[in-house]
Amino acid sequence: MKILISYAYAGIGHKKAARAVEDALSGFSGLEVSNVDMLDYTDTFFKFSYPRVYLFLINRVPLLWGFLYYLLDFKLVDRFLAPVRRFFHSIHAGDFVRFVIKERPDVVVCTHFLPAEVISGLKRKGIFKGRLITIVTDFMPHAFWMAMDSDYFIAGIEGTKKDLMRRGIGEDRIKVFGIPCESKFSVSKSREGLIKKLGLDEGFFNLLVMSGGFGTGPVREIVYSFDSEGEEIRKAIQLIVICGRNKGLYEELSAARATLKCRLNIFGYMDNIDEFMEVSDCIITKSGGLTVSEALSKRLPMIIIQPIPGQETRNCKVLTGYGAAVRADSVKDVLVHVRDFIDYPEKIIGIKRRAGLFSYPDAARAIARFVLSSL
Repeated sequence: MKILISYAYAGIGHKKAARAVEDALSGFSGLEVSNVDMLDYTDTFFKFSYPRVYLFLINRVPLLWGFLYYLLDFKLVDRFLAPVRRFFHSIHAGDFVRFVIKERPDVVVCTHFLPAEVISGLKRKGIFKGRLITIVTDFMPHAFWMAMDSDYFIAGIEGTKKDLMRRGIGEDRIKVFGIPCESKFSVSKSREGLIKKLGLDEGFFNLLVMSGGFGTGPVREIVYSFDSEGEEIRKAIQLIVICGRNKGLYEELSAARATLKCRLNIFGYMDNIDEFMEVSDCIITKSGGLTVSEALSKRLPMIIIQPIPGQETRNCKVLTGYGAAVRADSVKDVLVHVRDFIDYPEKIIGIKRRAGLFSYPDAARAIARFVLSSL
């Protein structure tokens, strides 16, 4: 049996979700599993511009991105523009189409809407006759995710399922398994041992600051704000900052560390985020689907900082609506929430319990089993 997993690298989350499903499938024998970035099978211009345009919009003009996100989600607008979008993608994705036709997988599993839409078009034309399973990696879908010829949609929570049904997807085609993350996020480890391994100090309120694989968001502002706070809170906390692939941020904070009064630990791109989450009491992060899923698997309380209009605000609304996270629209709000958690630890306990309602730590394995059973 040949299984193709595909994503588009427009953020590390889609890749990590694809890798989680691939790892889960590796536990079964008799399978030939391949995992590809669809952008590697597009022309040079498309591969170069696709992630960079997205990053430019969310970093430089987030309000414009939010406007476009919601505009393109209107049914009438999507009905008009979807054929244009599909035609545009078909021009640039010719190599991907030829790859799929040549490989003839029995199942294609997509963790990004771009390959899902292309494969859906091939199924509609009768060119691809295998199964298509689309994994929605946000809590609330967008019109872009509506690859209508998908055999199944995998939803993160019941709310995702309801929204998919509202958009015309039959209930029998939707499975709620959660957003897949690596199995290591479901494994508990010794906090004391990990603190020593990671070079951290013991006995502090560990505050993990993350902003995705690209290191976007007001990370430096958060660090400097805690540094200028009173001695009482500086003595209570330990900042653990993950800069991702943002080398400029890593170098700036590393250089400033000697002059800062707060307890600060700085890291670049790390592949053991599960261990950092394990030792943390709270995380300050954006509300991307994968990061949120990982934090939920660890029952880690979240302070969602300045969610980008669009998918992040939708994810944030779901989580805060159920009390599984709190929102901070400014760095000042972050400080208020942290003080609140330190002064009233019972709030941390409450958030952990509510986070458990959204936690699907075995999502990848459940999806792998379903992929096999769907044939």
